[in-house]
Amino acid sequence: MQSINPYPNPLWPDAEWDVSGAFVNDRELVSFFDYCRMVLGFEPFHIVHGAPLCEWNSGRVLTQLIRTAEEIRTAGLEYEKRNIAVYATFTNLYLEERHMKDRLGNAMCTFLSRHNPTGRNAIIAASDVLRQHIRREFPTLKLVSSILKITNGGGKGKIDVYKKLAEEYDEVMVHPDDVLNYGLLEQIEDKERHILLVNEYCIRNCPMRAYHYKTLSESAFNFLSYDSSEFEKRQSTNGCQDLLTLLADPKRGVLCLNTPEIQRLREMGFRHFKLQGRGHNNASSILFDLLRLALRSDAADENAMHFVGQMFWESLTPSSET
Repeated sequence: MQSINPYPNPLWPDAEWDVSGAFVNDRELVSFFDYCRMVLGFEPFHIVHGAPLCEWNSGRVLTQLIRTAEEIRTAGLEYEKRNIAVYATFTNLYLEERHMKDRLGNAMCTFLSRHNPTGRNAIIAASDVLRQHIRREFPTLKLVSSILKITNGGGKGKIDVYKKLAEEYDEVMVHPDDVLNYGLLEQIEDKERHILLVNEYCIRNCPMRAYHYKTLSESAFNFLSYDSSEFEKRQSTNGCQDLLTLLADPKRGVLCLNTPEIQRLREMGFRHFKLQGRGHNNASSILFDLLRLALRSDAADENAMHFVGQMFWESLTPSSET
């Protein structure tokens, strides 16, 4: 009789974790993947998403995302070795036909087309121009409709919009507020083709989400001198930086899902769960959420998630010579 691995979370054994951090936290993600596979006997995730800084990118417009061609290639090859699919977050809302000549974006698509052992490498897009470009020039890459697409296209809560996106894209990101709209979710067909963000740390029903996405897309064109003062002014009164709002306001509290909510989504038929890492400067928060969700934490004698996390971080620290 085959023994059951004691480490994976038994609440959702068939969940597919889609982890942020590609091309910025690659060392930590690859190390954690190898640690779980070699020491714990299971693979904690099979999809990573992210993108280096370029005109096509949005949502991760940070100067620390500037990468050389060799760094991008090295990271991509490491994911390829492990059969980890890469979803490039090319989610700029304002792309036009002239932007389709972007050298880095096209070079990444070429690389992901050629190094695609799982056949699942994908482009997450919010622009119809980019969607058409990818279908025409890189037909082996899958297309994923971005959260920016459903948000700024006015599709939140509208099943007809989701159905149209499912016709145009291979997979569809569900709006974070709609992840708790169970009436809408029940109407979605092909639930395994829809991706749910389960650790969103923005507030529910955020009134400036669409505006925030617009500023991110604009800044991608001029990231070194973009004036973000107006966004920062609006954000200061939005409630998303106020701990009391995030934890205690039932209408605007944080959108990060709890265990019963994720279980309910799984029981409805959803399997593809995304872990966001937008705006984080390092991998700590990303790996914390992965440990919290992918590993069990109900051991009788200790919290397995914390124990495994401690062992992993210690494994990255070179032992001192004696």
